[in-house]
Amino acid sequence: MFTGRATNDPGVFQGMAEDVSDMIGMISPSETPLLDVIGDPVQPATNVYYEWLEEELNPNTIVASSTAVNTDTAAAFHYKGAPVNRSLQVGAILKSNVTGEVIQLTGLVGNTLTFDRGFGGTTKAAITAGDTFFVISDAALEGADVSTDLSRPRTRKGNYTQIFKKDVIVSGTQEAVTHIGIPDEMDHQKAMRAREAVRDLEKAVINGILSGNTIGTASLFRTMRGIWSFIQTNVTNLTTVGTLTPIVMNNIIAAPWGNGAVDLDLVVVDPGYKTIIDGWNETRHEIIQNTPSGYVRRVTFFEGTYGRHQILMDRWMPANSMMVVSSNRIAVVPLQGRSFNYVPTAKTGDSDKGMIIGEYTLELKNEEGMAKAYGAV
Repeated sequence: MFTGRATNDPGVFQGMAEDVSDMIGMISPSETPLLDVIGDPVQPATNVYYEWLEEELNPNTIVASSTAVNTDTAAAFHYKGAPVNRSLQVGAILKSNVTGEVIQLTGLVGNTLTFDRGFGGTTKAAITAGDTFFVISDAALEGADVSTDLSRPRTRKGNYTQIFKKDVIVSGTQEAVTHIGIPDEMDHQKAMRAREAVRDLEKAVINGILSGNTIGTASLFRTMRGIWSFIQTNVTNLTTVGTLTPIVMNNIIAAPWGNGAVDLDLVVVDPGYKTIIDGWNETRHEIIQNTPSGYVRRVTFFEGTYGRHQILMDRWMPANSMMVVSSNRIAVVPLQGRSFNYVPTAKTGDSDKGMIIGEYTLELKNEEGMAKAYGAV
């Protein structure tokens, strides 16, 4: 006869604890795959506004700012909106990516270049504002003196540190009673809040937005800028491009590669895009250990024209989105002495109190060497 009680149950109430597993179940997501890949930084930050320097080589392409007919020998050019006189030298050879005409520079003043047309027998052609010219190389005369300082200015970039804090309060009663599966309630709460704090850090590293606060404004919350906000140069809206395919993926990676990024090693995607990418692989394979066969629908690396890239699914990415990044140029940096730790506070009343606290920022170098995409699945 079924009674609903275990055979060795001495009583309903007395036996309840004995029938409960000592393992506490928790399904709340707390993984931090991106932080795991990035790893620990070498040095901490020493101020709440953390700065680094970026620099680049002289450009491989410049852009026409004005029009010129095929007989004109001068036109305005720019690179990222700035004059190109500090980027080129007299004698440089350039080729139009639009018409194929090759020109040789004869003079540079500000953003105006003078040049010889139809170099090497190429056909002279009109120049339209927005045309790009490929800088083939410098060409110098024998015995020429030094004439132009080609050093590139360094750019200071920075990000604010953000304080992550989780309060811990355990009453005297909670600490005194016996909890199933928990030797010490305070230690358990510390561990749980620490997991939440690290989880929040990962979410901020991806999605963080600057609050516009100024240093020393105590009434405002200081926040850091995340990777998604940092990437502004190479942005693809797949709503207008179409379905994410291997060709589209290759084209997305091509944009930062074209800016000189040869260290792109990580593609971070949300579950929606991961499902699409996994659909690129549908293979059956024999499983050893007496099972007949298996079905694989998963892509963990994408190897295309521009190298091999790990595909990392992160639940904290915006819906239907991806980022192509270099893990070598990203660092999650703590303010010195402010890595996550537990700080007890003064006891008031019948409770022990404290906080899990840490202060971090994101360093991201050369965002033009990374890319992001979003839009329709």
